[in-house]
Amino acid sequence: MIILKADNRTLAQSAKFASLLENTIAGVGSIRVNNLEPFHVGDPILLSEFGQFDAEVLKVQSIDAVTNSITLGDMFNVSANTVYAHAESTKITVLPFDQIRFFWTLATGTLADENPVFDENTPLTPWEALDPTNFYSSYIDVDNNTGFGWFMFKNAITDDVSQQSNPIPYAGFTGNTAQQVISDFQSLLNTNELKLVTYNDMLSWLNEAVAMYKNRLNLTNVEFTVSDIRTINLIAGTAEYLLPNDFSDLVEITDDTFRPISAISVSDDLARRGNYLGSTVYYLRGRYIGFNPIPGVGGVIYYRYRANATTITSLSTYITLPDNAFYSLKDWMMYRAYMKFNNPNAATYYQGFKNAVDMYIMASIKRNADHDTWGIESYANS
Repeated sequence: MIILKADNRTLAQSAKFASLLENTIAGVGSIRVNNLEPFHVGDPILLSEFGQFDAEVLKVQSIDAVTNSITLGDMFNVSANTVYAHAESTKITVLPFDQIRFFWTLATGTLADENPVFDENTPLTPWEALDPTNFYSSYIDVDNNTGFGWFMFKNAITDDVSQQSNPIPYAGFTGNTAQQVISDFQSLLNTNELKLVTYNDMLSWLNEAVAMYKNRLNLTNVEFTVSDIRTINLIAGTAEYLLPNDFSDLVEITDDTFRPISAISVSDDLARRGNYLGSTVYYLRGRYIGFNPIPGVGGVIYYRYRANATTITSLSTYITLPDNAFYSLKDWMMYRAYMKFNNPNAATYYQGFKNAVDMYIMASIKRNADHDTWGIESYANS
């Protein structure tokens, strides 16, 4: 039995809102607000806040600009009344969606499971109304024990739907996923501090910490961030070719006979353009690689490169660092959070993260033995 959860509160983040102008009893079909600007006919609106006992989601059926009032509708914008009484200044928030649906996809048992593919043809539930009195919308899956859960939100009137959620692994989030790092970080904050930190903050701080680790690894251990073998298909008359968007620096590059290609600077290439008589050389210009002389015929170039840190946008993203270094990422996040709170303990977490980086970098250097070897390269006899 697996319980899938969707955080309703994300729907209210950065959303427009207004406040009630007066105390309102239960069972009324319209409300007066201090500002009509956020509202449009058909909008789902949240009265109170997610997780409060009196929270309810209704629709804007009509707007009266003279009295600053909103006539209320149900999910399908048929006339409806409030269930609860609401006090003056109660927050009224415009929501993009008011329904939710859960989905499931099969686990394949392969590396593809690190990046599972969403399938909207395997729903677990119909489209159902949000329960605003809870922080989370939940579904208990009693039929599947493996695989991945997903959810999507929907506007019942417009049929607009959200993007699918991050995959929720039934096996649980492992320690080296963004979800687990963020959970560990949240566990270090008290309730009031959690209210001051957004998911955008947490993802930004996490990406910053990972980028610093990857940059240090690029300086000390090529092996850890090096790509697999890539190819460039040469085109006659074309000198420059675009490299991958996470390109940092070349590790090795060969022609189609696996003979290494030498490097020159861009300025050297410009000086020799058109009259370079030696073997093929390459230069780098931003994310472009150029060859001199300009290829006269097609061919294939093989190369490996150091990769920059990619941006983490999904909570299910795996964070690959040596010797479980992901455990220390929360220290950097705590440092950034305490800087935001003006907490003097920020320096303690900064030092903790710095010490961890130094220790793990030393461990990563030891991973590559770099034994000396002697011999004649195969290309030397060709």
